[in-house]
Amino acid sequence: MKIDFITFIGRNSAAYAEFLKYSCEKFISGEHIINWKCIESVDVDRLPEGYKCVAKAGEVGHNSMNHAEALNLAQNYVDAEYVVFIDADMAILYKEWDNTIVRELDNYDCFGGSYGHRLKYRNFPTVYLFAFRSDILNKITLDFSPKLTKNRESPCRYTVHNKEEAKFFGIEINSVIKCDTGWQLPLIIKRAGFSSNSMPMVNMASKNSQLPFENTKHKKFCMSKPSHHSEWHYNGKLFATHKQASRNHPLHGEWGSAWKKRIELYIKKECV
Repeated sequence: MKIDFITFIGRNSAAYAEFLKYSCEKFISGEHIINWKCIESVDVDRLPEGYKCVAKAGEVGHNSMNHAEALNLAQNYVDAEYVVFIDADMAILYKEWDNTIVRELDNYDCFGGSYGHRLKYRNFPTVYLFAFRSDILNKITLDFSPKLTKNRESPCRYTVHNKEEAKFFGIEINSVIKCDTGWQLPLIIKRAGFSSNSMPMVNMASKNSQLPFENTKHKKFCMSKPSHHSEWHYNGKLFATHKQASRNHPLHGEWGSAWKKRIELYIKKECV
């Protein structure tokens, strides 16, 4: 099988994308052809090695909109039956993750990591890691655009008023969600009759977090920003992790390096 693995490059992204590919290759099955692709967004210092840059998205005036522009553009460069849209500041750490994604997409139309945030939808894949079968694009166009306030400074808040929307978002009627990048995905996909499966999000401060720390000092430093390292688990085992605020934290800076160290420790433990 062929998998289009597409990430998105902005400020500080190249080193993260290279580390993402490194983590994937540590746990890959080798049974599939992976097309490593990237979309160039804005503020790019360089492009990552190991990827084919297939397109360049324009500047549209807001970080979330710029990201959405790149995600929307990426749909035009899908060639494989199975597709993974993934943020560059992720790492995949599950043995034979590619087999897992193919198996999930043989049973569901999309698969990925869900949100754990209060103002986001529930039990549905997010833009951090969003895998889907390309044939759904024959029926729908995915729109990752956020809805911004009039001054375009931040995403709007949307109150869910009816049962259908509440069901699709996985939340209660009258709940409020943040209209950030990808917020419409559950509506677009579920209204078209497509199915989904998602992995639970685990915060670094949770007792269920599985990424190790090097020592007490390392843990204390990381835990000073407990929302900056998220995990997603598959069948109780760590599948992927995300580094928040990578635009402001280079991979080889102190905050990026602290996240990277946790992943390297995990890889050392698992790849013996």
